[in-house]
Amino acid sequence: MSFVERCWMITSKFSVIAILIITGICFGVFVYPYMKKKREAALVSIVYIGIMSVLYLIPQQIGNFSAYMLGVVAAFLVMYVQDRRNIYQKIFLAVTFFSIRWLAVAMADRLDDFITKALVFGNTIAGRQWLQYGLYVGTRILDIVLCIVFLAVAIGLINKAYVYKNDEMNVKELVMLIIPSLVGVTGYGILQYYLNIYEKDTGKSLIDTYGFYGALSFVHYFISIIAILVMTTMFQNWKVAQEEQTGQELVLNQVSDMKKHIGEVEKLYQDIRSLRHDMGNHIQMLEHLVAENHMDDAAEYMEHLKKEWNEISPEIKTGSPVIDVILMEKLREAKEKQIRFISDFHYPGDTKLNAFDLSVILNNALDNCMENVSGENPYISISSFRKNSIFMITIKNSYEGTLKYKESDLPETKKSGKEHGIGLHNIRRVARMYLGDISLEQENQEVVLSIMLQVE
Repeated sequence: MSFVERCWMITSKFSVIAILIITGICFGVFVYPYMKKKREAALVSIVYIGIMSVLYLIPQQIGNFSAYMLGVVAAFLVMYVQDRRNIYQKIFLAVTFFSIRWLAVAMADRLDDFITKALVFGNTIAGRQWLQYGLYVGTRILDIVLCIVFLAVAIGLINKAYVYKNDEMNVKELVMLIIPSLVGVTGYGILQYYLNIYEKDTGKSLIDTYGFYGALSFVHYFISIIAILVMTTMFQNWKVAQEEQTGQELVLNQVSDMKKHIGEVEKLYQDIRSLRHDMGNHIQMLEHLVAENHMDDAAEYMEHLKKEWNEISPEIKTGSPVIDVILMEKLREAKEKQIRFISDFHYPGDTKLNAFDLSVILNNALDNCMENVSGENPYISISSFRKNSIFMITIKNSYEGTLKYKESDLPETKKSGKEHGIGLHNIRRVARMYLGDISLEQENQEVVLSIMLQVE
């Protein structure tokens, strides 16, 4: 082997390893927005690059397609081991990357092949080994650059189109999203199959014989990537439509709750006005009884007035009549179920937070508590505090069981399906309207729901 041939071989191997490293880095960049921590995405890249490098450097026992399949499967297992939530989304990420890797690299190879045939092996430089090698190095660099560009653009557009990265993905959504990827890879396999068959039968390259075949394959790869992007965009538009529908349902629920609470507040104020209106008569009656020395009757009359006042005077005062009514309702419900109810909640006045949204949070949160509270001495407590622009709500309840998480950071409650979504997920939705979020944790035999809102 001549020195030029050795340099040619080294350059070829180096370019392959460089593409392996680049695709591995792109894999980490692709999955990063969907992972909880940066190091998890970095580990995906490291494992993928490591597996692919080993499979390339050892004596070849399997084909390139199978090798890359093993690399992607290994990366998927890393994602799953680190975070077992939303497994269908992780399958989508693995399948999609596997597809766009093949399609992007194939597009780069087609352009590189065209340039190589036009420049390196052209008659004008035939027999000039060093010039051929120099142009070969140039085309390898171009191939790497094109690979980076195609992969980066595809990954960037898909991640941008995939807006709801934290939402759970079900089987139907997964199937819908991976169809373009599977079609693209299948088309790639069919094209390669005919290339190999033609070369085996004729000893010639199909692309050399029929130049349009190379252009046709490039168009197929390009359209396949576009199809993946289009399907992802359509999926997100569908999610937006669902979100809007859910939001409408939320608004209707809010309106219904508000009408109910406003009616109760009006009744409360009417009772207070009636008592105040009759207060003069009550005072005259007490004066008459005392003047006539009917002290027992006066004491009985006072007890009646005290009882009537206690019935209409709220036990809980938060600073918002609507919130008072909500908490009083939950207090009465808790007493009926023999649940201790503790309230240290204070409505933050002079803020953008309105009782309309807050009622949704409290109704859903306290309903979940009522349904899931357990223990020998069951209790529910609600408290709040404000620090500058941050308003924190903490709701606790006793719970002897263990919270069950499937594919979400929010656990399942006794509710299921649609009803479950109207609970914790609606609380989160309202919280995010105020640039906040929620968390639910279990500490010993107590469940703690924390709700953070920005109120300024």
